[in-house]
Amino acid sequence: MPLLTELSYKESFFREMKKSGFEKQIKLNEPLKNHTSYRIGGPVDFYYVPENIDELKRIFSVAVKMKIPYKFIGNGTNLLIRDKGLKGIVMQLGKGFKNITQSGRILKAGAGVSLPSISQYAFKQNLSGLEFSINIPGTLGGAIINNASFRGNSISDIIRNITILTPENRIIKITKNNLKFRYRSCEFGVEKFIITKVELELAHGKKENIISKMEKNKKFRLNKQPVNGYNAGSIFKNPAGFSAGALIDKAGAKGLRKGNAEVSNVHANFIINRGNASANDILHLIREIEKRIEEKYRIHLEREIEIIGIE
Repeated sequence: MPLLTELSYKESFFREMKKSGFEKQIKLNEPLKNHTSYRIGGPVDFYYVPENIDELKRIFSVAVKMKIPYKFIGNGTNLLIRDKGLKGIVMQLGKGFKNITQSGRILKAGAGVSLPSISQYAFKQNLSGLEFSINIPGTLGGAIINNASFRGNSISDIIRNITILTPENRIIKITKNNLKFRYRSCEFGVEKFIITKVELELAHGKKENIISKMEKNKKFRLNKQPVNGYNAGSIFKNPAGFSAGALIDKAGAKGLRKGNAEVSNVHANFIINRGNASANDILHLIREIEKRIEEKYRIHLEREIEIIGIE
């Protein structure tokens, strides 16, 4: 960031936004708890929802030019934002990135489409392959970054290609062969970018078979994962050969509470916000779990949840 005071940096950025015609759409000091599944998170200096690729290019280029910290978030799942919030600008893709079209077995979709929405769309077109995602609350773009999966199926199984926008405003299409999918992650060969479009290749199927798989996945999730209280999905990745939830349970951490945060009694790899928990409450439980697993099993748990913000 340029050597400016905090006030002058905000004023300078806002002036640039005014030149681009964005001043009415930009929100100042927006509470990020309004945009995360945890309902937790302090304010960000600027918050904006680009509605199309032209708006995204303009605001992205201004942020890069002025060296303003930026963060793209999908539906705010798998994310914990600290109580003091963030500096810079947070962006979420708007309506222009939530369209879906079909050509035979190929679905083309904006990266802002929610996984349940595209799963339902595929079902209506008699296309199979997205049944696993019916209850995953994130967006398509976030699912690719984290290689979202459920019960043996993952987004990497059906990816054809993705389109990204770089900070230099270059639009690049990356085919599946050039994406290195791993457990809960993906390497893109590009350091900084935002996914804008996705192509998926599905299989023709019978409606009754597709709906049967979707209902089984819904039922499994309902029975095995917490539905009361706000959460951000799994906190930790499964260590090789182990279930993180089972390890946490055996370490006696299930049901632990700090303030209004609680390690779920349904699935120990979930920490629930029971109403007004703080990020510090959640972090306290995360550290306590890590400490117990390290001491009891000599296993270092790797966090699946992304934790960002001012410490």
